[in-house]
Amino acid sequence: MMAELLRGLVHVSCRRPTWTVALALLVSAVGVAYAAHALTFKTSTRALLPQTAGYVLRYAEYTREFGELDDIVIVVEAASFPRAREYAVRLTQALRESPVTFPRIAHRVDPSQFEGRQLLYLSTAELREIRDLVFDHQEFLERFVADPSLVRLLENVNEQVAAAFLSSVFDLGLQDRDETVDTRFLSVLLEQIASRLEHLTPYRSPWGTLFPFANAAAPDAGYFLSKDKRLLFVLVETPPGRRGSFVGDREFIETIRGAIGRLGAAFPDVRAGVTGAPALSNDEMSAAFRDSRLATILAGTLVLLAMTLAFGGAGRPLLMLAVLAITLGWTIGIVTLTVGHLTLFSVMFIPIVLGIGIDYGNYYLFRYREHAFDGHPGPARDLAAARAGPGIVISALTAGGTFLVLILTDFRGIQELGFIAGISILLAGLGMLTVFPALLALGNGDRSRRSPGGRPGPLDSPSTRFPMLDRLTRVPRAVLIVAGAATVPCISAVRHVEFDYNVLNLQAEGTESVVWEKRILSNSGRSGVTGLSSARTLDELRLKRAAFAALPSVSAVDSVLRVIPDEQPEKLSLIRSFAPLLAPLRMGTPSPVDLDHLERTLSDLQRRVDVMATGAGADLPPEVHAVRQRLDVTLGRLRRAQPNAAGAALGDLQAQLHRDLADKLDLLQRNLTPSPLTLADAPEELRRRFVGSEGRLLIQVHPRVDIWTKDGARTFVRDLRRVDPDSTGPPVITYEATRLMERAYLQGTLYALALVTALSLVAIRRLRESLLALAPLGLGLLWTIGVMHAFGIKFNLANVWGLPMIIGASAEFGLNITLRHMEASRGPSTATAGSASTLRAVALNGLITIVAFGSLTMASYRGISSLGLLLTIGAACNLLASLVVLPALLTIAGARRTIPADMSPRGS
Repeated sequence: MMAELLRGLVHVSCRRPTWTVALALLVSAVGVAYAAHALTFKTSTRALLPQTAGYVLRYAEYTREFGELDDIVIVVEAASFPRAREYAVRLTQALRESPVTFPRIAHRVDPSQFEGRQLLYLSTAELREIRDLVFDHQEFLERFVADPSLVRLLENVNEQVAAAFLSSVFDLGLQDRDETVDTRFLSVLLEQIASRLEHLTPYRSPWGTLFPFANAAAPDAGYFLSKDKRLLFVLVETPPGRRGSFVGDREFIETIRGAIGRLGAAFPDVRAGVTGAPALSNDEMSAAFRDSRLATILAGTLVLLAMTLAFGGAGRPLLMLAVLAITLGWTIGIVTLTVGHLTLFSVMFIPIVLGIGIDYGNYYLFRYREHAFDGHPGPARDLAAARAGPGIVISALTAGGTFLVLILTDFRGIQELGFIAGISILLAGLGMLTVFPALLALGNGDRSRRSPGGRPGPLDSPSTRFPMLDRLTRVPRAVLIVAGAATVPCISAVRHVEFDYNVLNLQAEGTESVVWEKRILSNSGRSGVTGLSSARTLDELRLKRAAFAALPSVSAVDSVLRVIPDEQPEKLSLIRSFAPLLAPLRMGTPSPVDLDHLERTLSDLQRRVDVMATGAGADLPPEVHAVRQRLDVTLGRLRRAQPNAAGAALGDLQAQLHRDLADKLDLLQRNLTPSPLTLADAPEELRRRFVGSEGRLLIQVHPRVDIWTKDGARTFVRDLRRVDPDSTGPPVITYEATRLMERAYLQGTLYALALVTALSLVAIRRLRESLLALAPLGLGLLWTIGVMHAFGIKFNLANVWGLPMIIGASAEFGLNITLRHMEASRGPSTATAGSASTLRAVALNGLITIVAFGSLTMASYRGISSLGLLLTIGAACNLLASLVVLPALLTIAGARRTIPADMSPRGS
């Protein structure tokens, strides 16, 4: 029944071949034109996931509400912070002057926006320390600000020692032995005096040991820096309408990289690069798209070369490639109409289909050539359709079906790849049974007994034999023994093949965004991507922040609380308690340095320390011992110094101490009457990032673990969900994608095996022969895993899909050989010398599949190259099993001793 239907289809196609070809070209042109207008490319991992999943929906909500989750991150690395800051300023200016409009470029939150409220950002413990310092040393401070001279400062210290009450300034441990001995202030002061008496040295503030708040106005305050402050970050927002678009994001990313390149000459000592979720996705998609295009060209060239050598000319191979190009046009139109986009997975379907779809033309052509040698091309076309057509249909259904069943998996990216590749393969089979015969009819090919392409090629002659295979068929038991011996270690290898879950390792070597993402991870112990949660109120936000921060897998938690201090009522009370004592202090003018007075003061201080040290005996803390030594050194240098030089040097130090304390006291006094901070006081930069349009408050959770590994991602996501089951963000999405892909490839492999088994039973209708036809497939898969283990090749999230693809591409080998064997076994009338065409077709199609898949190994994107390598190994192993082991099995099962010469399956 099927044979007659296919004979009729080819007959109708060839009755008016011009119309057939014209109609096919028209439909293909319409499909390509429609795709050029409407087909898009999705770079986001979210596009590959089930769109109804909670974490996907929540991330989409966050994206709409906050709008800045997918910033492009520019990483600046310089030898010093000032240099990195200068570079960031220049780069920001260059980007704002570029033709591309960036909605927002930021590398800093200006601390001056919190002027007058900076004390609120200290902890309550630090504020208590300041309060206690002011209470305990009120007289000390008042006397010193009245006469802020070096001698007065040391006299005050001397008096404190005399009273054995220096608290934070100088505690000799005379009060409570459990208290820490803090000699930092006096140590720094003595070190500064001693060093200035010998040579000019940089100023080091002793006041910083007493006033921790005074360090709040550091030069790097407000800048976006890594934890170790070696990296400075510039955040760039893309317009909402173009966010996640391959073309849109790429335009912004390339503009940034161009600006970085132009700044290289002016900043040869600075390194900078682009990363962040948009850059990682676009670099991945760009590499995949570029490599797919290269692989398509390379595969087409190699396939054409192989077929030209096989057929002795390029005529018929070019016709088959033309038919494939036409059917790909049909496919791309259907894809645009139904799916509407290509993704990282589906963009590589063309070279895969090229390696499989050409097979159906070869099966038809070999059988057509077999019958055309009778000198009647018209009937040969119909007869070839009747004899080879059913095998072609079964092969196309098998290969296309193994892709289409991937629609049943849970991973959307694989569902789309399965649909696109499956439809493309089925359309290729249809084209080879309609357009290809019509093209042969137009060329009036094979009217003579000569090949239209010229002299017959090595596989073109009906008399072509394979002596080696003939000899192996005569010793089938030896073949099976060798095959079994090769299979045993492969079975063992199944348990030992490794799996690399790190998606960064799929990118091309040296990909800029990956390099800088790993640099961020190594320099700061945290990734450039974060987990996301939210809260409705500040109280809920504080609770969640504390819970996230306590997780061992979390390095930092960002939210609007960065600018809204905790415990504000208690802090305000503490500030009000010491504000009246500090507010009236005014710095006086220091008296000139009196070297004699200074020497007497230092001598008195030395004697008192010595007395107290003698009383402490063996319990003298090492810090106090160090102070005694510094006093000895300082007095020795002062006594040896030239008066004029010493006076000038210490006068300069006194002026610096005066200015330093004046600045710190002024800073304190300007922050003594703060008002509480609320959400309304948050800078616009942070409000845009952390306060949503609907009032939700965003929480960004930075991982401490490496989320690009399976264990790290699982730990981080598990911890996030312990605090908030609704957590989302790129780490969650990547982790869930990994889980879905893992499950989907197992499902896809099982579905493919089930489908191939079912189709084999339907086509062959005999259980024993069906199992024989499937045997090479099982052996080929085991040998593939054995080869991977032997050469240390790992499965990853890209190449693991090679397993169902291998099943789809290779099942036809054993199926067609078995079908032709059954046809030949029906009687000698079909066992002609030309019946070896099936074996030739299988050999050629296998080599073409290997060549086409092998073209993927040239990809720079390691995910695609590893997929190509696995497909190449799998196709080669399956071809070897089909050509060597299957004939031996058929022989032992009762086939003729001359199987290679007599095989006449319906499939070719």
